[in-house]
Amino acid sequence: MKGDALMRRVQTRLMETVRSGETVCIALSGGADSVCLLRCLSDLKQTCGIFVTAVHVNHHLRGAESDRDQQFCQTLCGELDVPLKIISVDVESLAKTQKISIELAARRCRYAAFETIAADWIATAHTASDNAETLIHRLVRGASLHGLTSIPPVNGRYLRPMLDVTRAEVEAYLEAYSQSYVTDSTNLTDQYTRNRIRHQIMPALETLNPSFVRTASHTIRSLSREDDYLSKQAVAAYAACFDGSHMLTGIAALHPAIRIRCLAKLLEHHELSYDAPLLERLEQLCQHGGRWEIAGNVYAVAKPGMLWIEIIPEPQQTPQPVPLQIGKTRLYPGFFCRAQRMDAAAWKKARIVHKNFANYYLDYDKIKGDLFLSPRFPGARMRLSGRNFTTLLKKSIQANVPKERRDTLHLLCDAEGIVWAEFIGIADRVAPRADTAHILCISVQAEEIG
Repeated sequence: MKGDALMRRVQTRLMETVRSGETVCIALSGGADSVCLLRCLSDLKQTCGIFVTAVHVNHHLRGAESDRDQQFCQTLCGELDVPLKIISVDVESLAKTQKISIELAARRCRYAAFETIAADWIATAHTASDNAETLIHRLVRGASLHGLTSIPPVNGRYLRPMLDVTRAEVEAYLEAYSQSYVTDSTNLTDQYTRNRIRHQIMPALETLNPSFVRTASHTIRSLSREDDYLSKQAVAAYAACFDGSHMLTGIAALHPAIRIRCLAKLLEHHELSYDAPLLERLEQLCQHGGRWEIAGNVYAVAKPGMLWIEIIPEPQQTPQPVPLQIGKTRLYPGFFCRAQRMDAAAWKKARIVHKNFANYYLDYDKIKGDLFLSPRFPGARMRLSGRNFTTLLKKSIQANVPKERRDTLHLLCDAEGIVWAEFIGIADRVAPRADTAHILCISVQAEEIG
């Protein structure tokens, strides 16, 4: 069979993680890597006993070229008999609203789209070459040991079956099958840092070591093993040192590598961001004692062998929950929540017209009791749409909510708990299904000044 070696590596990755009967949805851009992954999984679905679907996210950033990519994916999936879902997103609006780069906005839109997919796994087509480029990118910007492990093969329900495959092998595989693919014109420019790494730095490194990508892959696997070991040691040490509230004790006896990880966990517990210089400063604080301002009203205070977080209360009060009104409801100054009730037919039209992830849609008939808007609160949890487990919102807030909006985050609750979290998503129990009759559309908008 053509591409036997590549297929075997992809199959090995699949069988390590995916169980028979599960559904794997491929993030299909139409580029060489994702087309290769689609062909591989389409050929392997019977052998592995899996169901294969695909999703294409149209960012609408390249005009006719974006539409060309979508049409290519539709045609290819039709030929391979793979169910395909097309999701349109408005990247430019999100970038403007959240004041972030187009690149970051596109990533947020993409992963928000993936969260709506009902599948056991989302498979992305990252390769060993991507992993090597990520390693270089993070070396340039600065990274911890964990950061240098680059792209993990499995992260939640995200699966990367081609991390052992190089880009050259992908191209050879597609050529052997005479399989066409599309090329994103922005990948041909050096506008983005990753493109400069790909076009300039990688070729230079490969002149020094033609097997650089393979060598980098071995290095990443080695770093991953050591990071995993240190992480487990740090978890055990943190459990022994943390008092359950705000303090670490007995940390002077820990190795500095473990001590710094415990400090990072303490900051994460308090939802505080950090970088390497801050961790090193706190590590010195542990040894000598003192007080250090972390952010605004938050301080780290230490005596030899112990450190705790001190938060000086701010005078402003957290707003109380308010009943949700159809129309406008205000929870925080400067923002209002807009709610609209519609039937399923109107909802389907709205999804086509309003391609913006600022709008969220809930099955209105599945809501229990009265709805009310609430600020974030400690221990908030919800089971997100498409998930089979309950998520602690604290981690999702750190990953998805802009820092400047975390204090004005909106939650929507009914009698049984949270049904929607701004920037994060909706609860699985109110997700629209094929038989949904009525929809609640909800969004948060900033009030215009003047």
